Amino acid sequence: MPKLAKDSVNWFEMKGVAVRLQGKVVLQKVDWIFVQNEHWAILGGNGAGKSTILRVLAQQIAYCEGTLRRHPDLQGISQLGWVHLNQPLGLLAQEKLMDRWEEYSGKEQEQRTIRNMFSESILTKKESGDLLRLVQLDSKVDRPIRGLSNGEWRKLLLFQSLIESPKLLMLDEPFDGLDQNSKNDFQSLLRELVQHSKLSLILVSHRQNELIPEITDVMGLMDGKIAFSGKRNIVLNESNLKKLYGYENKASDTSKLNRKIIVSHSKNIANSLVPPVKLENVNLYYQDHTVFENFSWTWPTGEHWQVSGPNGSGKSTLVKLIVGEQLQVYSNRVWIFGKRRGSGENIRDLRKRIGIVTPELQMNYRQKITGRKVVYSGFNDSIGYYESISEKQKEMAENWLNQFGLLEIAETAYLKMSYGQQRLFLLARAMVKSPELLLLDEPCQGLDPYQRTKLINEINVLGRSKATQILYISHQFEDKLDCISATLFLPDGRTESNLLDFSKL
Repeated sequence: MPKLAKDSVNWFEMKGVAVRLQGKVVLQKVDWIFVQNEHWAILGGNGAGKSTILRVLAQQIAYCEGTLRRHPDLQGISQLGWVHLNQPLGLLAQEKLMDRWEEYSGKEQEQRTIRNMFSESILTKKESGDLLRLVQLDSKVDRPIRGLSNGEWRKLLLFQSLIESPKLLMLDEPFDGLDQNSKNDFQSLLRELVQHSKLSLILVSHRQNELIPEITDVMGLMDGKIAFSGKRNIVLNESNLKKLYGYENKASDTSKLNRKIIVSHSKNIANSLVPPVKLENVNLYYQDHTVFENFSWTWPTGEHWQVSGPNGSGKSTLVKLIVGEQLQVYSNRVWIFGKRRGSGENIRDLRKRIGIVTPELQMNYRQKITGRKVVYSGFNDSIGYYESISEKQKEMAENWLNQFGLLEIAETAYLKMSYGQQRLFLLARAMVKSPELLLLDEPCQGLDPYQRTKLINEINVLGRSKATQILYISHQFEDKLDCISATLFLPDGRTESNLLDFSKL
């Protein structure tokens, strides 16, 4: 790989760089010079090529045209830090291998924690301790990593990158999944890093308000091409953003939208007298960490609820209790559709009545199949497409692909898609079986403003149709739903007094 001179003021120089994946050009003729005292933001819609540029810089994929010259200080992997949404996959895959070994060998394996991820010599350094406190993980070093919340994962990955003292840090949607306080802390941390060190920053985001003031330059990508590039105060304007996303960044009022909902056996969920979910005095622990203590909640029939609270308060754990992915559900008093968990209920039949979209599902869905077959797999609630479906089911799937605007890329390999595109296919997968409950944990994570607005409108229409009951988790105020009936607030996930129940005005 060609190198720049040691005394060069540039970190890298791209000229005419193009990338082709599966026979399709996804990046075209990119010219980009990154000067060492600059900090860049990259904006663009889902599939625009933002993550592709980072993968080229991280030497994960090759470019087919053009040249890329790096500074000698940016040749090693450790000199380039990278935090992205799919990063937990490697660590979770290792956890699954340990589970499999434990199953076959009969020997209990120690659960991986933050402490045993790193050597003692690293964690005992004053700099590491300070950094752990900055990312608010110093009190959680002995917690199993599989018990970390979505936001806590993001903080762990940032810590993992920063302890290597990189010259250039690349952050791909770093704020998605963080509560407002954590987002503010994260932004303050980034500001401190760039102000008091020689670290350069590349920040990929869909939200303009997430760009810290220290960002000096902005690039906009559209269909793999540079739409605009230059100094922030010149190029970051309403005209360029409208060209990039092509719409107003607001969800439309769907209260009077009377569109037909495509479901195979739609019924009015308010007709049932049995609440779909009931938890009574639930206690749940991860080693010495208490998630729920004497926690009770009933999800009334016919109501759509939002679950709020800071990272680590138990929001995602609540979803896992409902679908049975958290095994401690069987030692607690939990009823789903009137049947107590652990009473001999048919798990598969229950799962067919529940649609789910979570960051964990997206991390675990790593099958080498097309987007269309990902949607097909929703009928059998499988990770991968193993059982054939009927022609009527295929028609339902095609309707949902069309509703989410996914027909054009339905035959693309799922694992080759952007994070936001994968999320939309998982949403279509959740809806094809016409679920009675739809559990959405940060459904807008990774989506660009256009797709985010479109999705929120679709969910609002679903909510008003009463075809399904919705449980919605989101940290973003602008992603609020107008169909929500009440809110469950979990400041620490422990007591019944955490309930805030209010009627929708």
